[in-house]
Order: sequence, then structure tokens, then C-alpha cells
Amino acid sequence: MGFTIRPVCKDCEYKTKSISIGGGRLSHLTNFGAPALNTESNEIEQINLYAYKKTVIVKKKFLYFFSKSIAIEIETMDEKYIPYYEPSMFTDDLKIENHYWGGKCFKKSKNFCPKCKSYSIDFIDEGIWFD
Repeated sequence: MGFTIRPVCKDCEYKTKSISIGGGRLSHLTNFGAPALNTESNEIEQINLYAYKKTVIVKKKFLYFFSKSIAIEIETMDEKYIPYYEPSMFTDDLKIENHYWGGKCFKKSKNFCPKCKSYSIDFIDEGIWFD
């Protein structure tokens, strides 16, 4: 089950629309909604973390012994977005509660605000769980 949050800044009153974290019962294997900072538009947006990573083939090698070719692949991140589970996007304070989903941790407060450039965004629970 996923849930929704609403980012609100305490200092500059910056707000966005609701952002879904996680996925539902039928879509949890293909959809993992998460808040992320769009570095081009300087806005907080919802992204699909499963689509956030892409696989790039670095080198193909042909094995003569087995008559097969193997590909060396590396997962790279989309540089347009910075997810809010990255350590640079929040203040590391052990007293702050967290939102957990899919092994990722999102802090409930003291997150980076793209407008006032301070760590004052709170991820407010909207109380809506979806399945």
C-alpha cells in the first residue's frame, strides 16, 4: 500500500500538489512513486523510481568457449532528478520521524526547499492510503 504526502515549506510557504509514495497492490512491481527535486525547473515533483534508473551497456564481449556474447551493464541515474532519500536533500537528525516504503526512507521534516534554499520543507501526511 502506498500513501500520499504534501510538501510544505515553513519559511517561504512553498507548496506543491500531493505526491504519492509507493505503489498499489497491482502496480507495486512497476510503479514506485517518490518525491524528487527537478534540477531544471527547480520544483518538487513525483517520479517513478523504477523508471529513474536506466541500464547502459558498456562493453560487449564474445566468449569463444561457449559461443555466447555477454554484455557488461551499468545502472546510471537520471541527472535531471534528485530523490529526497539522498543525504544531500535533508538534515540528518535522529529525532525526525521517517516515511518508509520499499526500503527507502523519506524524512518527515527538515528537507531541502528549492525556493528559499533552506532545510525547512515538511512532508505532511495527507492520510490517504491507496492500494
